[in-house]
Amino acid sequence: MAKRKASTGDPFVGSSAAIELLKQCAWTFGATDALQVYELSIQLATPGVFTPAKADVLIPGLPTLDGFLSFVAFRAALDGALAREPNKAGLLLWQWNAALRDPSFWIDFELPLRRVQLDSVEVFDCSIGLPISDNEILIPAGAFFARGMNLEPYPQMIDSLALRRRVAEPYHRPLTLSGKLNAGSGPNKALDNRMYFALTREYLFYFRGDANGIERLMAFACEHRVGMGKKTTLGYGQVADFQIRPSHAQATFVQPILNKMQLALIKTLPYGVVLAVREKADRGLFDCEAFRLMNAIETLGAYRPPYWRREAQTQVLLHGTTLIRR
Repeated sequence: MAKRKASTGDPFVGSSAAIELLKQCAWTFGATDALQVYELSIQLATPGVFTPAKADVLIPGLPTLDGFLSFVAFRAALDGALAREPNKAGLLLWQWNAALRDPSFWIDFELPLRRVQLDSVEVFDCSIGLPISDNEILIPAGAFFARGMNLEPYPQMIDSLALRRRVAEPYHRPLTLSGKLNAGSGPNKALDNRMYFALTREYLFYFRGDANGIERLMAFACEHRVGMGKKTTLGYGQVADFQIRPSHAQATFVQPILNKMQLALIKTLPYGVVLAVREKADRGLFDCEAFRLMNAIETLGAYRPPYWRREAQTQVLLHGTTLIRR
């Protein structure tokens, strides 16, 4: 009897049938081209782990609205697909796992956010999440945050000591193993890098788009316990409540700091695009006719979801970069 050949392929593979079913179950939304700016306030039941990277460096991260909503939109489509054809549950769940591991399987579902064409790129018209501390909005400004007329460090930072795993190698132990455990990487990694995150429980976002659509996605996230940030399966970043209301804000990409001449970037944008629009800025995005860079926080990163897609990284100006009106 011939032996069955073992499969050497990746078990997390995509399925065209699952992708088609998910797209059929995608949510649809109303018009998103209105210029009214809205505020979305999200209260968390547990602190969210928002970090730009894993490193032993105190770098706080901030949540992204378009990134979170893209995750929720995928989950909503998955929920609809499972309800429509429960017999394909295994296929759909494998597709979900494949999408979380391989960007080529990710589906960019429609979002109820206004899209903006800036020079050669398209971005969503929304801000990052601004922390609320003692009922005041903290605006990123370089290495600090602006609170009124003062600059201060992000309050209540903590490291992820409780989240780190320690796995001892089978060193001088009476164990018989077919192979040595790899403690340098993978599930048996001896020590995960630290992640520094804040204990903030409330964030404020500015956006333009379909407010009713945002409300539907947020209600779904609350009902199905879709958390924000990292380590949500451990209970971090659970959404407790949210409110949406019209805002008097004039822009969604910047906020004034210290004085009306200085503007803090509250959305990460491609470096070249920001330079290209300095003399022809849209007042609804940058709240000024023209500006120049006062300090540039330049790095490699993504400026639209999914933010973890490495091939989408480019030269960007990070939120907190300061502009000055001309």
